[in-house]
Amino acid sequence: MRKLLAVGLLVLVSLAFGLIKADLCDRPIGFAAVSALGQDGTTGGCGGEIVLVKSAEELEMWANKEGKYIIVVDGIIVFEPKREINVTSDKTIVGINNAKIIGGGFVIKNAKNVIVRNIHFEGFYMEDDPQGKMYDYDYISIESSHHVWIDHCTFVNGNDGAVDITRYSSYVTVSWCVFVDHDKVSLVGSSDKEDPVKAKEAYKVTYHHNYFKNCIQRMPRVRFGMVHVFNNFYSAGFRCGVSGNVVPQYGVASTCEARVHVEANNFMGFGATLMEGANIAFVPTTVKAGTSPEGYISLGKDNAKNVFTYCHPAEEKLIEEGKPVFNPADFYEYTLDLAEKVPTIVVEGAGAGKLIFDIPMSCPAS
Repeated sequence: MRKLLAVGLLVLVSLAFGLIKADLCDRPIGFAAVSALGQDGTTGGCGGEIVLVKSAEELEMWANKEGKYIIVVDGIIVFEPKREINVTSDKTIVGINNAKIIGGGFVIKNAKNVIVRNIHFEGFYMEDDPQGKMYDYDYISIESSHHVWIDHCTFVNGNDGAVDITRYSSYVTVSWCVFVDHDKVSLVGSSDKEDPVKAKEAYKVTYHHNYFKNCIQRMPRVRFGMVHVFNNFYSAGFRCGVSGNVVPQYGVASTCEARVHVEANNFMGFGATLMEGANIAFVPTTVKAGTSPEGYISLGKDNAKNVFTYCHPAEEKLIEEGKPVFNPADFYEYTLDLAEKVPTIVVEGAGAGKLIFDIPMSCPAS
């Protein structure tokens, strides 16, 4: 096992098309950038030691270790048996060399200041448990934590959640990720029975520039919180080769008096008018899900308008007529891309393997 004071990563003469120069101390956009709860935005392991991991055992050891670390996942790591591992505070976990984690996931619990970037996750689909009730594996589970940034990751076909944000977690950004053939993509809020006062103060989450391809529901599904959804691309098609849900249901759901502002997204339903007439067209936004009471949704207007193609009409429920359910600009700065341009921008830029990190060369330390 090796600990690196710095890691030599891929010396590039030039960046290939579609690759993006990134820095280990990049900062997020959205709620993860907000200074709150004693944390000055989300910085992860910036300034800490850099360690290179190539095995499940190494990754688990460093992810669990107390202190500030930048953990570099090099190549493919397979978890046998499948399992979730804990990630403690002040960690940055980034992937290089087309990093993949197969059959493994992260639990960020009672932690703060965690970043996960440029990693492909797969292997959590089990045919004997299509609804995720037996194994309950999430690729990333954020519980009772704050200031977490999930960026440029790819999540493929799991039984339960891809990125679930529960137990009063807050100040989270999910950006530039790709979700493929997944059913229950991203839950915000544990249950209808959470303390409503505490829950309304928590669950401040931003989703931007994500690509939801052939996914079914929960993109996201929100209880109680204050969630900003902008510049995402929803390409809704049949989820193939699986048991369980295969027909897209809805994109964004707001329940339990949550406030969700949805702007400049591009929602592309599957099929054509025949499917819409059969009442199985994709529902882009809804103020209900399951048996939960309704929440609030506002839709962007003018340059912030959403684009809907082959979809049922989007649902909107306002708190005050003519105003968004909350104004994200009161909390952080951001710039919108026009919804018409979102499919090209997101497909080209989102997902794992798109980032190139420039880390100085150094000799390994024992």
